[in-house]
Amino acid sequence: MKELLTGNLPNSFLIGGREYHICSDFRAMLRLEEIFSSEELTDEEKAERALKLFYGCVPEPLEEAVERLCYFWSCGRQEKEGRAKGEGAAQPPIYSFTHDAGLIYGAFLTQYGIDLSRKSLHWWQFMALFHSLPQGCQIKRRMEIRGIGSQELSKMKDAKQRREIRRLQRLYALEDSEYEDED
Repeated sequence: MKELLTGNLPNSFLIGGREYHICSDFRAMLRLEEIFSSEELTDEEKAERALKLFYGCVPEPLEEAVERLCYFWSCGRQEKEGRAKGEGAAQPPIYSFTHDAGLIYGAFLTQYGIDLSRKSLHWWQFMALFHSLPQGCQIKRRMEIRGIGSQELSKMKDAKQRREIRRLQRLYALEDSEYEDED
């Protein structure tokens, strides 16, 4: 993601020999996440809405347009082809831009002095700042608690600590998350 340092953040993509300007603001990407998590839309409707939001239209060839959107969403990180054994298994989410909106807003305001309701940020800038929030802030603490798996919990010797983490996991749970109650 050297583009963050050089100032060459993508604002358009060449698809099928034609340049398409994109909506690179973080708010558009948050709306994109809402589109993909919608249970009322079909996959085709989701794809069409997402492409129209991102490009302003549905570019052709479609496969290339979707590929560029995914590249942008991942902040330019390419999918690793050779993964180590056990990597890549689906992990439950540890944050939600919708559920954690207030914590994220507060963290950006207190840590960076950025009022996200007024400031425009390129998606890649937003994500770099989000992932760089210090461990002590509330959103990072909740992400850490949500990320503790049952295997990790079972290795803890202190039963009181395990119970407290399970309590916090229930308290901080995202809407579809379920934590086992084993104690």
